[in-house]
Amino acid sequence: MEVRHYGQALLCAAIVLTGCDDEQAAAPDDEPALQDAVAYVGRWAAKPAWCAGGGEERVIMISPSRFEGYENVCEMEVSQEAEDEWSAQLECSGEGTRSSEQIRLQLENHEAMTLTWLDRDDAEVSLMRCPFDE
Repeated sequence: MEVRHYGQALLCAAIVLTGCDDEQAAAPDDEPALQDAVAYVGRWAAKPAWCAGGGEERVIMISPSRFEGYENVCEMEVSQEAEDEWSAQLECSGEGTRSSEQIRLQLENHEAMTLTWLDRDDAEVSLMRCPFDE
């Protein structure tokens, strides 16, 4: 069975696990609310073959507060700009250096994303969500 919308399944599981209280549980100050995070969280790649991993051409792993690429790891502070759009400040380290970057994440149908590097003359990268089972 192909799992294409695991973000929705994760959200459903989270709702079940939190119970049926009338009050919504607040997310910790350092994490976006689950409903905001689920949409962009996952494994993303510029080409389908990259989802298998290996070499420089591998997936980007995005969690609610972390962005991991080839030989770098970034702590990520995210704010939601629109329904399917987020901006983030990245504090990165890799290969012995530290850097700061600003990005924009724009989802298209939850299976595709445009990543815009705001500090790199708005350079855009088109990404696709990698299948869950790879």
